[in-house]
Amino acid sequence: MIRVVVLSFLLFAGDSFALVDELGEFDDLAFESLLATDVQVTSAMKRTQIASKTAASVYVITKEQIASSGVSSVAESLTLAPGMQVRRIDNNKWAIGIRNPSGRYTSKVLVMVDGQSIYNPSFSGVYWEALNLPVYDIERIEIVRGQGGILWGSNATNGVVNIITKHSIDTRSTRLSASTGTRVDHDISMRFGGDLDFASNTSYRLYVNDQSTNASDQGLQWAARDTGKKQSIGGRIDIAFNDDTSILVQGDYTDIKAGQTLKLASLDTFENRQYIGDQKRVHKQLMLRMDNRISDTANQMLQLSLSKQSGDQPYYMENFTHYDADYQLNTIWGDSQFDFGLHYRLNQTPFIDSDYITSLSGIDSLRQYGAFFQVSFPLIPEKVDLILGNKSEHNSLTGWEHQPLVRLAWNINDSQFFWASVSQGIRIPSLAEFDYSTRVVGTEIGDLYSTGLSAIDDLRINTLLLGSDEVQSEKTVSAEFGYRIIEKNWGVDLSLFYAKSKNASNVSTHIDPNIIATFEHFISTGNFQAALDFIPEQTIEINFNSELESTSSGGELIFNWMPASDVKYQLGYSHAEYEFDGAFNSPIDLEGITEQIFLSLNGALTEKHSLHTIARWEDGSIYNTESYIDLDLSWRWQVSENTAVMFMGNNLLNNSQLEYARTNEQFEIPTYIDRRFSISLTIIL
Repeated sequence: MIRVVVLSFLLFAGDSFALVDELGEFDDLAFESLLATDVQVTSAMKRTQIASKTAASVYVITKEQIASSGVSSVAESLTLAPGMQVRRIDNNKWAIGIRNPSGRYTSKVLVMVDGQSIYNPSFSGVYWEALNLPVYDIERIEIVRGQGGILWGSNATNGVVNIITKHSIDTRSTRLSASTGTRVDHDISMRFGGDLDFASNTSYRLYVNDQSTNASDQGLQWAARDTGKKQSIGGRIDIAFNDDTSILVQGDYTDIKAGQTLKLASLDTFENRQYIGDQKRVHKQLMLRMDNRISDTANQMLQLSLSKQSGDQPYYMENFTHYDADYQLNTIWGDSQFDFGLHYRLNQTPFIDSDYITSLSGIDSLRQYGAFFQVSFPLIPEKVDLILGNKSEHNSLTGWEHQPLVRLAWNINDSQFFWASVSQGIRIPSLAEFDYSTRVVGTEIGDLYSTGLSAIDDLRINTLLLGSDEVQSEKTVSAEFGYRIIEKNWGVDLSLFYAKSKNASNVSTHIDPNIIATFEHFISTGNFQAALDFIPEQTIEINFNSELESTSSGGELIFNWMPASDVKYQLGYSHAEYEFDGAFNSPIDLEGITEQIFLSLNGALTEKHSLHTIARWEDGSIYNTESYIDLDLSWRWQVSENTAVMFMGNNLLNNSQLEYARTNEQFEIPTYIDRRFSISLTIIL
């Protein structure tokens, strides 16, 4: 009853709120930004257009939402988007997905910063804890639910997250911020920017950040040791030579030391053992982009990127370097729009063997290259547009892959918009699936042959999870459609999807029949010592394959309402179902249902005091947890024109809750996520 009263008060008391008229660099909660429909987006179509007229399921997290919510990381920022699967594994690690159950090693969402891919080839996903961008320098986060492979390449079968940072001309000031709280020991950040004299129309910014976080109070299996330390430095330079040509240069360096509690197979008994050790990571990003307007109807872009990732943890050593080159041309021919692009990527992946992961084929580099085109032309002028496109890409593991797409966009009238699409997306297997041999917890003797003696049945045989060069790319054909209605102070966005996949990742166990026969012989003859000596010398293989077929279906409904010009409510509902055909035993995917109800409120108590609150109900069944309500609240006090204080509370309805408990995932041990409070001070000079 108390929870119902609290939620009702926070989420439905908006008539008494008034917008803050904030000055300086503190972001203003404008009507268009709060409704998040008429902002400009680029990720869905790879050209700038209005979100409300985009033929895709797109959601934009604006800088105003980020500022008012008090989130402190990119991963936390994604909780502001309805329908996103965002769960904490512990205080350092995240499981984040779109339209699929998320995991630590989710590989069906492509993540980018200003179009530069943030990618780890070992599992084809993202270490979210290493994405330590200052959130106050984010202009917006564009989220495309559904396939984005035609424009952005493989491994975007379920969605795209593109983080767009602010132009440095908008950050020509000095910003100081510091926060502390129950889980944050300290988080100190400084950013300064201005104009440069060596060229006209040139601006820059630099930032530094240092943070330290405390451990959770309770672990799932063993004591929690998820402390964290991060140091980051980075910057950006923007040069506008004239109205037609500009250059962007930006780079970041992040050093991480993250405490963790691991489960690793004992090298002697092959049982799960607790391992206490830090994860150390260093990530470096550098990107150069040139934009050039060729004519009034044509633009081109060249982007060069360098990324280095190194990781040091007990079971795996990484030292990856990625080189990317992208060229894009956007032009208009009469009433048609044409987009064309070329892409090349080189991943240098030298392997360092460990006791737990080794390379089967010695792959030390991966290459991807390809091209895309997209053309949009009117079927009925100013009413119905047809969009056709394809991306063909070659990769070192599975060869040529193709991702065609057909979209239909119908402007019903000034306030209503309908869209539909059919596309094929590709997920290239990761190195773990294709090349790695991973030592996992051993198989119990009793699962193979029961002797009735627990001292023997509980013993384990060495077990390896083996990649295979026979694994194929997962191909997903998806049909989607959506409907939007945008009125003066309210809007509805509905998206529905159905997807069919083949070559989905699965595993099968191979047991040499001689192992069971020999062991049975020793037991039947009473030679127990020989049986005990025999067990440690044997190995069971679990092999990756791509023999599964799967279907997924569901949708998202988002309702925006501004009953007055000074307050916004948002209600979201998402539902998705996942089914697999065949002997389902995938270590990557899950079968079942995900469901979420999302409520948010933006507004202000007085001229100087603003409030932001979000409540999310999450179905926990597919994650082996209880369903829960996550209530976050932030209260900002505009002390003066250039000074603000923010108070934040997270998970306010629970002392602690388990958000993630996938027991079949290797290495990671989750923790209970505690109720958290923090306070921050920001000064703009």
